[in-house]
Amino acid sequence: MKPILALTGLTILVCGLVPAQERVVVPARNTTHPRRVYVKTLNHSITVKTYAGPDVIVEVGAAESRRNRRPPADAAGMKRLDVPRGLEITEEENVIHINPSVLVSGPITISVPVDTSLNLQTHNGSLNVDGVHGEIVAHAFNGHIELTNVSGTVVADAFNGPIHVSMDRVDQGKPLSFSTFNSSIDVTLPADVKATAKFKTDRGDIYSDFEVTMSTGSPVLQPDNSGQGKYRVRFDRGMQGTINGGGVEMNFHTFNGSIFIRKKK
Repeated sequence: MKPILALTGLTILVCGLVPAQERVVVPARNTTHPRRVYVKTLNHSITVKTYAGPDVIVEVGAAESRRNRRPPADAAGMKRLDVPRGLEITEEENVIHINPSVLVSGPITISVPVDTSLNLQTHNGSLNVDGVHGEIVAHAFNGHIELTNVSGTVVADAFNGPIHVSMDRVDQGKPLSFSTFNSSIDVTLPADVKATAKFKTDRGDIYSDFEVTMSTGSPVLQPDNSGQGKYRVRFDRGMQGTINGGGVEMNFHTFNGSIFIRKKK
């Protein structure tokens, strides 16, 4: 299907009707500021890698074939209308949205310039990012999150999978967050990073290569909902510590797993 030019941006519909690998190039129409790429999918793993070019390149398996499907008896004598069920990509002002159909097979691979910000969401898949310098938001429900040699800021959230992150540089102006429920968190940070970190794990331990000055959680007053003006004192089970004197806020939270903070060599 030919690209469709919209008045405010670019819309590309890739309707895969035969099994094949689809490769879509989203041209760089404005290189004065970095790209932002959003991907939301249900059953696909996503891999993002960097390259030297200015464009964003998306590679996926094509939508499954419907051309040879036998029509039902109720459709005898009727003509089938094939509607697009493949990959939809929209671009406006350097913001790219990638929406794959459930019929698209295999993982999604995206090649981007180094200075790109990402917002990746998948339910039944894993997320892998390598070499990106920007703001990274990664959500995976039933899969792992692995971010390698990234810089900037990271918000990584998983449920049934581990989180592994290796950072070359940390943006001191924006907080970082790493959370999962049923697994571990393993984060490698630059040796000179300055951070104020909050840690919480209900069924695991905390390990660190850094010298961390720890403090226990503060008491929290909560209304008891009795209507008598009484309050309940609760102590947060989390802990807080400073790395290299304190700095950017970092949050680490897991329920069934341990937390590992490593120093980049």
